[in-house]
Amino acid sequence: MSDPSWIYTYGFLGIRLFDLPSLLICLLLIVTVGYKFKVPSNYQVVLALHCLLPFVLNDVLFSTSYMGDQFRYWEGVNAIRSGELGLIEAFTGGDNVFQASAMLALLPFPSPVSPISLGFYNTFLYIVLFFVLYVKNIFTKVSIWFYLLFPSMALYTALSLRETLILFFMVLTVVYARESKILKSILFIIPLYLIKFQNFFILGPIVLMYFIFNVSKKGMGLAKAVIISLISLAGLLLSAPIAIPQINHFRAAMFVEDGGKADEIMLISGAGEFVIEGLTSGLYFLSKPFIWEASGLLPLIQSFENLFVLTILFLITRKAWMKSPDKLAFWLLFMALSMSVYGLVVFNYGTAVRYRYPFFMIYVLFVCADCEIRTLFPNKGLPSENPLPKINQ
Repeated sequence: MSDPSWIYTYGFLGIRLFDLPSLLICLLLIVTVGYKFKVPSNYQVVLALHCLLPFVLNDVLFSTSYMGDQFRYWEGVNAIRSGELGLIEAFTGGDNVFQASAMLALLPFPSPVSPISLGFYNTFLYIVLFFVLYVKNIFTKVSIWFYLLFPSMALYTALSLRETLILFFMVLTVVYARESKILKSILFIIPLYLIKFQNFFILGPIVLMYFIFNVSKKGMGLAKAVIISLISLAGLLLSAPIAIPQINHFRAAMFVEDGGKADEIMLISGAGEFVIEGLTSGLYFLSKPFIWEASGLLPLIQSFENLFVLTILFLITRKAWMKSPDKLAFWLLFMALSMSVYGLVVFNYGTAVRYRYPFFMIYVLFVCADCEIRTLFPNKGLPSENPLPKINQ
């Protein structure tokens, strides 16, 4: 594989000049699609500002090596674009870095000259997803601003990582399940299996239940939610002899990857501990890092962000409980499942934020859409309770 590091001879500004065409592609997308669908200018301005983030994250807010995986995706896309690695070979080779790189390589952008470049690829996906959600009337006044201003989402959708692809496929899988277009939903969940199989196995049963119960229109019902929870609990207990060794394997692997020693990890030893650990670690995964656990500027920022986000989630959940508890019950199951699975195996605080934000985003988007949450505050005298303008489809 050829060495693409020649770009660093051009210095801080020179590197960024090479990415001006990619910036213009993103801005052109905002202007043209925004004009076509009459998207309000304030949303377009925020999207345009997001396009500048790739310039001011790597080697400004933090060193590119702080999230070293970016180099692997950059090299992977360059290898595919240069012909050193075949597209089919990348998809079938079993390495999810190359599989994600192959998906990114298909986007209509110049070859990435630095890790900054792929940030524009991901920004493009972020903008496309925004317009899909806007045109399909998924957004409410609450969820649209959460989408545009959620700091972790802004961060990871402007870096050269696979997280934006994961978010993109997860959200569209739910969008089409919500519309009862099961084939399209399957089409978008298949790539998720290649690049993040854990999310595939979390989202798959959820989407199936969403489709079967027609949650967006009928809700699940608290009784069904309780029954499903009890069945899931029984399933966990029955699967414990098979699941516990696998969970322990991933716990140890993630603990070592985060800098710990394999003999220091506390392994799960029984079915009861398995269930209790899943519940407690899920709650901890939902809320970490706490302020006193932050070691460094970025983790400290993320801890303050998490306090704010948890407050927003609480307000949305409270409003949804008052308006449509049957529909909310389904999404609470979704959050409980996803947080518990990742809580069992993820120890690093930064990794927790990185893995968690797509689930937060999906929860906010579809709780607000299904339960019609248009404001977090009492309705009286608040113009924000007015819905977004409907789009003719």
